Amino acid sequence: MAANEAEGFTSIVRRERPVSAISRPVSGLSRVLSTSSAFSERRASRLYDDFDEDNKDEPISMAEDWGLMPEIQAMREQGEKDQVKRRDLGVTWRNLTVKGIGADAAINENVGSQFNIPKIIKEGRASPPLRTLVDSSHGCVKPGEMLLVLGRPGAGCTTLLKMLANNRAGYAEVTGDVHFGSLNHTEAHQYRGQIVMNTEDELFFPTLTVGQTIDFATRMKVPHNLPSNQSTPLEYQQRSRDFLLKSMGISHTHETKVGNEYVRGVSGGERKRVSIIETLATRGSVMCWDNSTRGLDASTALEYTKAVRALTDIFGLASIVTLYQAGNGIYNLFDKVLVLDEGKQIYYGPMKQARPFMEDLGFICDDSANVADFLTGVTVPTERKIRDGFHDRFPRTADEILAAYNNHPIKSEMEKDYDYPNTAVAKQRTSDFRESVQHEKYPRLSKKSPLTTSFTTQVKACIIRQYQIIWGDKATFIIKQLSTLAQALIAGSLFYNAPNNSAGLFVKSGALFLSLLFNALLAMSEVTDSFSGRPVLAKHKAFALYHPAAFCIAQIAADIPVLFVQISHFSLVMYFMVGLRQDAGAFFTYWVIIFATTMCMTALFRAVGAGFSTFDAASKVSGFLISALIMYTGYMIQKPDMHPWFVWIYWIDPLAYGFSAVLANEFKGQIIPCVGTNLVPNGPGYADLTYQACAGVGGALPGAVSVTGEQYLNSLSYSTDNIWRNFGILWAWWVLFVGLTIYCTSNWSSSAGKSGFLLIPREKAHHNASVLKAANAGDEESGAAQEKTPARCSFRI
Repeated sequence: MAANEAEGFTSIVRRERPVSAISRPVSGLSRVLSTSSAFSERRASRLYDDFDEDNKDEPISMAEDWGLMPEIQAMREQGEKDQVKRRDLGVTWRNLTVKGIGADAAINENVGSQFNIPKIIKEGRASPPLRTLVDSSHGCVKPGEMLLVLGRPGAGCTTLLKMLANNRAGYAEVTGDVHFGSLNHTEAHQYRGQIVMNTEDELFFPTLTVGQTIDFATRMKVPHNLPSNQSTPLEYQQRSRDFLLKSMGISHTHETKVGNEYVRGVSGGERKRVSIIETLATRGSVMCWDNSTRGLDASTALEYTKAVRALTDIFGLASIVTLYQAGNGIYNLFDKVLVLDEGKQIYYGPMKQARPFMEDLGFICDDSANVADFLTGVTVPTERKIRDGFHDRFPRTADEILAAYNNHPIKSEMEKDYDYPNTAVAKQRTSDFRESVQHEKYPRLSKKSPLTTSFTTQVKACIIRQYQIIWGDKATFIIKQLSTLAQALIAGSLFYNAPNNSAGLFVKSGALFLSLLFNALLAMSEVTDSFSGRPVLAKHKAFALYHPAAFCIAQIAADIPVLFVQISHFSLVMYFMVGLRQDAGAFFTYWVIIFATTMCMTALFRAVGAGFSTFDAASKVSGFLISALIMYTGYMIQKPDMHPWFVWIYWIDPLAYGFSAVLANEFKGQIIPCVGTNLVPNGPGYADLTYQACAGVGGALPGAVSVTGEQYLNSLSYSTDNIWRNFGILWAWWVLFVGLTIYCTSNWSSSAGKSGFLLIPREKAHHNASVLKAANAGDEESGAAQEKTPARCSFRI
């Protein structure tokens, strides 16, 4: 499969340069710095200012051999022709320190420990120890520059990238200054769609095809003012999609599902490229890439880096990339390098000076070695190699290397850029950036809105995608409908042909109750669906593709036809097998009330899923909720028999309103004769109704041998006058639940990232005392383990 992925790029690569070895500087730091910045200065002069015609043959990008370079140059020229302001921003940070709650191990609670109230109170009052994830970091990435962030897993690379992507949620403490152009981090929040991060994980709806996934992303970023050479939004969207697919060499996967570990789709490397394309579709100004070459072969990783290099050079992006395995061909494409170890920034400076700096400290980098691996291995005793004469004085820890860096001229030279946000150039570029972003937005959007398209366009695109998700998983849809039909047949046979007399009262009531209950139980799957789709929604929210309300409305639009089919065949089978009231008006009233109740319960469980941050909590609440709602529907405990302390549950129970309505609809205007044991006296010789009367039937009058439907309903505190009142109340509940869903979904806070850790059963804790002690140390090198749920104490850096 890797070979096939590599072949995908052969069509867009014109020529491949041999990777040259990294040469050491001949003499002096000033010469190194001037050499490393000479190309950047020439490129900047060609991008932003007039340049000398004598230098027109100079390359505009270090990735000039990338196959799509002519196309992106044409895009830039078209923007200049249309007089669209550039969106050059850059990012600068000083004294950036990030702290979080870490955990390497935790105790798994059992049933008994959850009721240890004193311990819970004690732990609730105690402040968990903090771990320093990034310690006093600093740097500057100007428009048109690329920064490579290196570090071993756990060094703090991902945390740093999240700070530079302006994603501070989930961290306990963040100090220091981060500026995007001349904007501080608070002002930059309204431009989150321009400051984006591609995470290490591939988060997609697996049943969508690659083409559908990219179609959606590009549709949400179609500017209101189109380029002059394109006439319609559809043309712009299709051109963008085709270019992006071609740029990563996966045009052939257009009709293939994205897939995941459960759904068969594209390969892992192709899925990673889909993730890269989706990020590029945002057309951001500051782009952070977290280990985006994971799963890619060496050739594909190099081509990806060339693509980022070319886009950075031509469009003036600020690109920050973390890589755990970077060959020298990739390493050479960066302007600057930042090395982290234990959260400490042990080097930040020009790419070409990083290797000499470490070698001057006594470390050896073999000529055939990857420089990136050499830089991350200098603090690892099993990986580093020491030059003769340095064994007794080389820096052994991150603190010692940092001390050497602080005393080196590279640091003072790099500090000259830290005042960039206050310069006239940065302020002018930020002003142009604001104007350019506003020029692209739909006019009726708020100026502070980070979105690009109108709300109507967002809703329309989300509805189309929601139907594509359902249709992409046809097997699940068909199985669900067949199972509903099977349940209707089974339940209908259970209550088959219920008699129209007193013997059928409880039977018909049971059939009506089951009609509501079955569809309500099916709606509980919304809790699971809420969490399965949440990571994708969080990513799209960070990309500013659409408002969460558009997604919620799209779900409702997709519910209507699906539930229409589900309720229709269930009702047809159930209603006529049971032998309910044979009247067209009664049947359609039954159908519409079942439909309204199911819509209401679907919205309720969707709101429960949206209102909790963990599936564990949501599943517990939904389980308790459905139990209470079933108990107080009015079937298991009739309304007059409910305890006054708990009768309030009945009044907030949507199932109760639905059950009252369908029961009133069934018995409205009916004459129900009493038979069997409901007539007294009963037995041989008591056949004359003149001397018999109803007994045990609610609402029966003294001496009567039958009861009207209204009398029976009155005995249950129901009324036929409330059928449509209850119908309206169901939709009122539905509106409330939809509103809660939109509110909760719009206020989801993305966590700082959670990863796995050692979970120790409480009953075996004494056998793992050493592990827990190390985890509870709370120092900067090991997180603090708390005896809490994993979701509250896990942390990933």
